[in-house]
Amino acid sequence: MASDPAVRPVDTALLPGSAMASRAKAGGGSRLGWWLYALCGLLFGLYMGLNAVIGTSGVAAWKPMLWELSSVAVIFPILPLIVLYERRFPIDSTPRWRLILPHLCGALAFSAVHVTGIVILRKLFYAFAGETYTFGNVAVRGFYEFQKDLLVYAIVLMLIFAYRQFQTRRQGELRAIELNAELSDARLKHLTAQIEPHFLFNTLNAISNRMHEDVEAADRMISELGGLLRAAYDGNSQVLVPLAQEIGWLRGYAAMMTERYRGQLHFELKVAPGLELCPVPRLLLQPLVENALRHGMPDGRGHLSVEVDRQDALLRYRISDDGVGIESARVPQGTGLSNISRRLELLYPGTHTFTLAPRAPRGTQATLTFPVAM
Repeated sequence: MASDPAVRPVDTALLPGSAMASRAKAGGGSRLGWWLYALCGLLFGLYMGLNAVIGTSGVAAWKPMLWELSSVAVIFPILPLIVLYERRFPIDSTPRWRLILPHLCGALAFSAVHVTGIVILRKLFYAFAGETYTFGNVAVRGFYEFQKDLLVYAIVLMLIFAYRQFQTRRQGELRAIELNAELSDARLKHLTAQIEPHFLFNTLNAISNRMHEDVEAADRMISELGGLLRAAYDGNSQVLVPLAQEIGWLRGYAAMMTERYRGQLHFELKVAPGLELCPVPRLLLQPLVENALRHGMPDGRGHLSVEVDRQDALLRYRISDDGVGIESARVPQGTGLSNISRRLELLYPGTHTFTLAPRAPRGTQATLTFPVAM
């Protein structure tokens, strides 16, 4: 009558002793765990004994203390066995009516062992004290102990069920978090991959235009493009890369653009020292610079600067141009900038900023910040 494994996705380890029983069965029991479990049983027995002493009058104090301690001393070693027995007949398996007889038998066996154990212990201790322990009418006292043991057995089963449900829910939550992380990672890789063909097509178009004006310059641009593509595809599965790698990509792109607009475009790059190993989103700076060139300086004439620094736990990119400027701070919905916005939201939800603003006396400034791990 064992349940289908699909019904019980999580093993039960309800009490310290039961957890140890499970590991001991696998050959890896913990002595410290057993000692802690025994200590819990002793403390619980003392607590029950003190209450019995306070609530009982007319007898020596050691007797009610012995009654409770002997009961706990027998019950606690049996609890791990109840947990193991429940694994053979899980209470959450179906149909449940088939579990009534096995667990009724289990409760009877538990009560029989409990009663036998307490009688033996009490007789031994009474004899040691020079007295005789009398259990009383076997039928009456047996039924009295059985109804209490049945309640204890039922409570243990309910705790097992509650713990298993908690574990199942927790497992589901962890799996949901894992799936969400995998989905976010897939989206990030997809968004990052979008930049590469976008960049490539725009660059090839720039080379084609330059070829009609200066073949040697176009040849140098092709050489720079080859180097960039090699660098890009060396780590094309990475979402985060060291800042030094991102800056290397940007320098190559800037070299191509200054070659295309030779004598017209002035590019300046400032990176604060000590940031080379900071993990940053891959291919984030190049689309910002490309956007500044396409929309702020479409004729390639002017000054464009990129600054990278750190403010406490935040890394800041600031891209400034002295081009035609913008009328509002609204981020355009082009491929590059909308891609950046989505990636930042996936990587740093609620902890990043991305703004476009007019720059005095003219031009545009794009600023973004996001947390860094080092």
